[in-house]
Order: sequence, then C-alpha cells, then structure tokens
Amino acid sequence: MRRESLLWIRAAEDDLIDAEIMLKASRWFRVAFHAQQAVEEALKALFFIVRREEPPKIHTITELYRMLKESGFTLPSDLEHQLYVFNKYYTVTRYPDAAGGLPSESVDEVEARRALELAKRIVEYAKQYTGGGP
Repeated sequence: MRRESLLWIRAAEDDLIDAEIMLKASRWFRVAFHAQQAVEEALKALFFIVRREEPPKIHTITELYRMLKESGFTLPSDLEHQLYVFNKYYTVTRYPDAAGGLPSESVDEVEARRALELAKRIVEYAKQYTGGGP
C-alpha cells in the first residue's frame, strides 16, 4: 500500500475508534461526525490508488465517490446507495446554524448506529482495495 493511502486509512480507523467511544457515551451526533470523517478519509485513501493523485480538499462524500467512480472504482451497490447519509453529518454535527439548533439534537441513536455500521463496512472495503489488510 502506498504510504499516503496507509495514512488516510489509519486516520479512518482512528475515527472509527472515536465513534465507538462516543457510542458508549451516548453522544449520537459525535458518532455520526466521526463516522462521516472515517468514510471521507477512506475515500481519500483511494484517490492515490484509483486516480493516482492527491484527494481534493472537499468533504462531500457523494462528490468524492463520484470522482472515484469516474475513474472506475465502485463500492458494492448496497454501500453505494447509502453514501448520501454522510453528507449532512459534516455540517449538522458541528455547527448550530447548519443543524437548526444544537448539533447534539441533530442525530438520534438509530441514525448514529446506522452511520457507524455503514462507515465500518466502507472503511474495511477501502482497506482491502488499497491492500491494507483483510
């Protein structure tokens, strides 16, 4: 695995650990935020392999995926069709003006658990694709 990809994958794994910690603390919005970050980092790891370039400095998950897909990369369809859920977590879990209130009131337990499980699957897929392990 390229060093750059490995660093992005490790960052994604760190965010998954943080999401698990926040899950135990019932901090649902923080779970969703770290899940979003993990997916963003996993997709950015793929840029070095798929597009042979550094990832763009954007945070929209569906846009990052679109760029990878244009270069021939695809996620399994069940993962691909759920990617959109992460787009909102970059802002609503951080900014009261984006959430229309407190970020802590923007995500419930069901959403948090869904985001985390989906993020784990995407990170694992990216890890395998980049040669970072099983």
